[in-house]
Amino acid sequence: MSDPRSGDTRVLVTGAAGLVGHAVVSHLVSAGAMAVAVDHAGARAELPVPLRSIDLVTEAWPDGPWDAIVHCAAQVPMKYEGPEAEAAERANRVMDERAIELATKTGAHLVFLSSGSVYGATIGTIDEQTPAAPTLGYSREKLATEQAIKARGDALSATIFRLVAPYGSRQKRATVLLRFIDLALSGAPLRYYGTGGRTQDFIHVDDVAGAIAAAIAKRALGTFILASGETITMRDLANLVVSVTKSTSPVEPANLPDAEEGKQIRYDIRRLREALAFTPSRALSDGIAAWAAIRRAAAAPSSS
Repeated sequence: MSDPRSGDTRVLVTGAAGLVGHAVVSHLVSAGAMAVAVDHAGARAELPVPLRSIDLVTEAWPDGPWDAIVHCAAQVPMKYEGPEAEAAERANRVMDERAIELATKTGAHLVFLSSGSVYGATIGTIDEQTPAAPTLGYSREKLATEQAIKARGDALSATIFRLVAPYGSRQKRATVLLRFIDLALSGAPLRYYGTGGRTQDFIHVDDVAGAIAAAIAKRALGTFILASGETITMRDLANLVVSVTKSTSPVEPANLPDAEEGKQIRYDIRRLREALAFTPSRALSDGIAAWAAIRRAAAAPSSS
């Protein structure tokens, strides 16, 4: 496969209006690739290329030819159990199968965005050899797609990324990081559940896009954990946000239990570094500072 920087690499990106898809399109275009961006009907986003709005479940996808297909599109339910979650699981199954079929038909290299949630409640050090143990329908569907990709064997060239907690300034879902930033900017208390000792790994969306570009260039095969490789406790995250934003907000316990108390994990990204020659480089403090500046500017009264 040609390097995305060569200018003749044609890449289809699904979910291009979303957090990750948007970053991928922007990265590929800036590197010189020919990216075609698609997302669900009605989706809108400011991108360096036109966004094609189609129903990815029922309408035809662009035929190509494609050198690569980056499949970021997924329906993420607000609640992970119940009718909404089940409907999202069915829709994701259809979209994933369509991505597999199109990549197989066109000979494109498929980059599939799976999820670190396939490890479920696993604690300790996690790498690609750690057994998957999904507990949610969304995660079970991701794992099922991974297995469907592998079942194609040599007929399909594919990279599977088990993505862990991506973040960036375009994120709209009310994650703990976004909530902490907004609370710090308002001067309100930042409260953590339980002891605040549960850990998380956050990776900036620009690093996610960089890893995907590397996978396309190398036509990398197999499964990779896509994380920063650095973990932080919820209590330390709150303190970091307060420090970076220079907030006067106190950090204090919420005096409520954490449903995931004791979940301490570390993602081993040696395979990412060695096979793709890629290491995430965006420090969490820098990402927080950039996001906070955007949130602060958006909240400021507009001048007349």
